[in-house]
Amino acid sequence: MDGPGELAELSAAEILSAAEGLARRVTAHRRTIHAGPELSGQEHATCAYVEGVLDAMGIEHRRVLRTAIVATIPGSRSQDGAVGLRADMDALPITEAEGREGYRSRNDGVMHACGHDGHVAVQLGVAELLATVARPAKPVRLYFQPAEERDGGALPMVQAGALQGVSHDAILALHCASHVPAGKVAYRHGPVTASVDEITITIQGQGGHAAHPETTIDPIPVAANLVTAAQQLLTREIDPVKPVVLTFGSIHGGTRPNVIADEVRLELTVRSLDKSIRQFLLKRVAELTDSVAQTHRATATVEVTNGYPVGLNDPRPTAVVATAATEVLGPENVILEDEPSMGSEDFFHFGDTGVEICMYRLGVGNAELGIEAPLHSPRFDLDESALPIGVAVMATAIRNLQAL
Repeated sequence: MDGPGELAELSAAEILSAAEGLARRVTAHRRTIHAGPELSGQEHATCAYVEGVLDAMGIEHRRVLRTAIVATIPGSRSQDGAVGLRADMDALPITEAEGREGYRSRNDGVMHACGHDGHVAVQLGVAELLATVARPAKPVRLYFQPAEERDGGALPMVQAGALQGVSHDAILALHCASHVPAGKVAYRHGPVTASVDEITITIQGQGGHAAHPETTIDPIPVAANLVTAAQQLLTREIDPVKPVVLTFGSIHGGTRPNVIADEVRLELTVRSLDKSIRQFLLKRVAELTDSVAQTHRATATVEVTNGYPVGLNDPRPTAVVATAATEVLGPENVILEDEPSMGSEDFFHFGDTGVEICMYRLGVGNAELGIEAPLHSPRFDLDESALPIGVAVMATAIRNLQAL
């Protein structure tokens, strides 16, 4: 195929063929990034690698944060109505399991266990396809985002002006999924992921000798009462057909079995698929904490750290992605998911700007190769045959969006 031609003139089959022609380089991108994982906010080497690849392709780019990159591929017919693509770059504080010969993590205790190496590789593959094979009719914005796993890099990117300079028709993202077989794509309309907020509760009592509890205010039974009572918020104050999760993930208090502690610290997360329920739960956890503490003569403080929003796919770009995946893979390989995930994703902060968005799942599992471990597992891996499929589906979705 001579190029660069026009993306609008290529069929889905031709786009897939072009993506398969890039498979070796896309796989090399993934392995390079996988071998050098970096934690949230520390993606310096990853940024340098991405910038080097973009430079080699002649794609203009800029930093908007210390480790956030915005690149723009100009349109051949118009410079308005851009399609944005987002790829997160950070890794997790996990020690990788043995295996993955030739690309296992070189950084002790850090691993790409959530597929972000695949996300970046696919996005670089799309960039190469559009820069060297088939020019897009309108601009394509590439957002290489830090810190999805901790604190969230999407909102700071938006606040730093990452989306400025062009109008957007839509912003797309994919997420690797080992529970979906390689060669398939899964998607869903409406709610995709849950909101998540973190709450830190400190219960202050009055310590003393374990033999004389009547002279103390023991915060540990107070904490136990609070944990039990909080579960009743879910079973008695929330519509039972609306999913919510309240998890106490950390409780710390006390030093010795014969010493009553001065205080207990509890950390929990609250997840919901409904914005009003999200706010209700945050309010009720604070009220319940105060009530339980007062009942037992203790005091308590509640600190809320708001996390990621409810993840909602907009109808128009979601329909376009579904059509693109069907064109590339055939209807038998496109899965409409029945239920959302109670996991969370900060990508949806891009949608808070009013731009329509869609995140879909790229299947990377392969039972025959033993690639079945879930996200955030030290055994997580992906079937790299899925990478050019990711490139082709994304490029076809761009073509279709720009034809509207």
